[in-house]
Amino acid sequence: MNDHPLCGRWTGTYTYGNEYDEPLRGKTVTFEMELTVVNGFIKGKCTDAESTPHFEAPATIEGLMVDDSTVRFVKRYPHYWQHEKTGPRFLPKFPSQEINYSGEFNNNELEGEWEIVTVLVDIQGEMVTYRGKGHWVMKKLVDELTS
Repeated sequence: MNDHPLCGRWTGTYTYGNEYDEPLRGKTVTFEMELTVVNGFIKGKCTDAESTPHFEAPATIEGLMVDDSTVRFVKRYPHYWQHEKTGPRFLPKFPSQEINYSGEFNNNELEGEWEIVTVLVDIQGEMVTYRGKGHWVMKKLVDELTS
């Protein structure tokens, strides 16, 4: 049994930052995450209110405990998707983008920032980089066995 404080079920929100156009800017999305930690390595699964209806499997989580209070992990959806001005765009033949999360652990709560970098080639063949950032926070759910 792994009794690391990060292990277990979490619920939280992520919020889109100022880099996003309306109506995404400031939009908050709820999520649930199930995490395990072995030798400092974090693994897990994540579902959220925004993307889950479009995928048959949850997003994956992989990362590490940087120290006793700092985490870094990457979230990957089952395939590529992004927001565009006309709405979400799903491309099942392409791999997921990596969403990089970093945060601080304190009193059964994690809080931090996330960033997603998209690199595309435009019609002239030039590489274009888009960065999206935001904030996230999550709280550990009370285990049914301890309640």
